[in-house]
Amino acid sequence: MKKKILFIMHLPPPVHGQSMVCNQIHKNEVINREFDCRYVNLSASRSSDEVSSYGLFQVITKLCRLAGSFLNTFWQLVVFRPRTCYLTITCHGVPFLKDAPFVLLCKLFGCRIVLHQHSKGMSTCSCKPVYRWLLPLVYRNTTVILLSWRLYDDVADVVKREQVKICPNGL
Repeated sequence: MKKKILFIMHLPPPVHGQSMVCNQIHKNEVINREFDCRYVNLSASRSSDEVSSYGLFQVITKLCRLAGSFLNTFWQLVVFRPRTCYLTITCHGVPFLKDAPFVLLCKLFGCRIVLHQHSKGMSTCSCKPVYRWLLPLVYRNTTVILLSWRLYDDVADVVKREQVKICPNGL
């Protein structure tokens, strides 16, 4: 029986580095042949123009998409019952606050969590009140994929060295 993996990640559009790496994973024949995979699109924007749009209609649209992704994740956890959840995550700011509930939901279902981090910035917010307790909660008992060991200093206050795997901008 194949191992079940739920991939919760940003898929294009919009096209940017992280969504392109995620798209490579999504279309990878080896991954899809070796594992029983399901995918949830974590992107709230559907075009480059939407990314920095904060009008009322755009915000409501993004929140509805986010709620849909969250419900889809919940459904996959209940019905598909994956052992592992792979999530692309932003480690700071509002995007982290958007991603964190997905990680916590997967943890609630007892899944093994693999967090693929494509950015840095955790050290700039880790002392702020909400992040001080939420970052350790999200990152505890996870495997964290970084693009380089040079990024480790940014996450060292929250992530133990033995949690880290390196995947240099590729598969």
